Amino acid sequence: MRIKDLIAVALGRTKPSVLIKNARILNVFSGKIQHGNIALYGKRIAGIGDYQEGEEVIDLKGMLVVPGLIDAHLHVESSMLSPREFARAVTARGTTTVIADPHEIANVLGLRGIEYMIKATEGIPLNVYIGFPSSVPSTEFETSGARLGVEDMIGFLEKYPTRIISLGEVMNFHGVLNADNDLIGKIELFRHKYKKIDGHSPGLSGRDLDAYIDAFIRSDHESLSVEEAEEKLSKGMQIFIREGSAAKDLEKLLKAVNTTNHMFFSFCTDDRDALDILKQGHVDYMVRRSIEMGTDPVMAIRMATINTARYFGLRSMGAIAPGYKADMLVLEDLETFSVKMVFKDSKVVAIDGKPVEDFKGTYSDIPAALGKINIIDFNAGDLKVRAKGNRRKVRVIRTKRDSLLTDQVLMKVDAEKDLVTSDSDRDICKIVIFDRHKASGFSVGFVQGLGFKRGAVATSIGHDAHNLCVVGYNDADMCLAARVIKNIGGGITVCMNGKVLSKIDLPIAGLMSNSDLFTVADQIRATNDALRKLGCTNGNFLMQLSFIQLAVIPQLKITDRGLVNVSEQSFVNLFE
Repeated sequence: MRIKDLIAVALGRTKPSVLIKNARILNVFSGKIQHGNIALYGKRIAGIGDYQEGEEVIDLKGMLVVPGLIDAHLHVESSMLSPREFARAVTARGTTTVIADPHEIANVLGLRGIEYMIKATEGIPLNVYIGFPSSVPSTEFETSGARLGVEDMIGFLEKYPTRIISLGEVMNFHGVLNADNDLIGKIELFRHKYKKIDGHSPGLSGRDLDAYIDAFIRSDHESLSVEEAEEKLSKGMQIFIREGSAAKDLEKLLKAVNTTNHMFFSFCTDDRDALDILKQGHVDYMVRRSIEMGTDPVMAIRMATINTARYFGLRSMGAIAPGYKADMLVLEDLETFSVKMVFKDSKVVAIDGKPVEDFKGTYSDIPAALGKINIIDFNAGDLKVRAKGNRRKVRVIRTKRDSLLTDQVLMKVDAEKDLVTSDSDRDICKIVIFDRHKASGFSVGFVQGLGFKRGAVATSIGHDAHNLCVVGYNDADMCLAARVIKNIGGGITVCMNGKVLSKIDLPIAGLMSNSDLFTVADQIRATNDALRKLGCTNGNFLMQLSFIQLAVIPQLKITDRGLVNVSEQSFVNLFE
């Protein structure tokens, strides 16, 4: 598209390729709704006014048009959908642009995984910008499948200069505060390329926060309270309010938003699985829920559109205005925020929540499977934990509902027993983390609060190294579950009394399925049904379990190498 062609359409000298008639248009700049027609040419909006002719005419009969929604930060892998199937799912709900950090697949497959994500999303009707993973591995407390340094980033920045928009979330804030040479080198590379540096700093405040921000880190999606969000905002950060499947911050952090500061807030989903996308929605759910909670609709839509576009420097996105990309949603009204039609690059790509556009993309050779599960040989006897000498208290990871934070509690060991076992009465089960990359071994611990009473569950989704995690009350069932995951090349399984109750195959790096949204959602439902047979009462069990290895979010976590005290950044013994 040439600028002179767009000008000709705006001046009425050339017909628009698409004319949208009789629309009510939300102007995110003025905050007002205007009536008019929208002239589209190529992938852009040429003008808004009294245009009467077009090569194609769509009469909206007074329906409302708002900009396409933008997700400020997410991991496609957490949906358990392949990139193209994820695009089909979220575009139908009104998301037209995402900033994706592929550090999940990068921790498994390195540069090969990042290139897969870029190629799989090239040429599809969804803008997928990449935050190049900053933390591969996330910490030195785990065995990862790859290690990416500054030298790896340079080539990718040169190869994909427009797709790579930022340095992905800098989770290792201890590394920043300690001026780690490798991490600071990555930040220096991206900031001298005028790319954004995304943050991840739960609980950071005061001088530590000042030092973290000094590293040109200008966003955060991990605020634990209104007060924390307000401090970070006051120091120049863009606050990404997150509503994922496990971490749900929307209701809490909306209390920090007001008419004078809302331009410094954005929406993100971070980690949202296929079933939640199907049942509730994506960014559209956040807008709808915000409005239900009393947020002014214009403010809510700005947080989902123009605020994020301006933060990332997406100068042609986030608004319905001349020269902007024709990424738009058609609604009946603002209050219900029900998306009736989605335009992407001037084309209708979804109607009433169903895709109508081809999502094949540029590359036709995208593989249906990547990577494998490689674990050490073991048997049930290897998983037993024996009390040592006079050590009679065991450190237990205590989880919290709707949160990624964990605490430490102490469990007394029965003085008459040599073995340390699970305790379903206290909701304490055994957990085993296997190195799935190099088959170097495994660690054993205990966790409280997952909310199930029998059997075993295994998953190859374990942020961020994605080692194989098994939890359970029966060592034989735990062994069975681990072997099922190895045999299927990655996924999730539920076992009880020597039988496999359910499984989800995730052949793409042990993270994503090659099936469609509805199939994956059905498999998640079946797994949830199987979990209920295990006595599970935790609706976010799977997502919560997947974060129990993440040794950058306080307090006590477990990796394949042992228990980690996150605040002290050190390993701790299972026995106190």
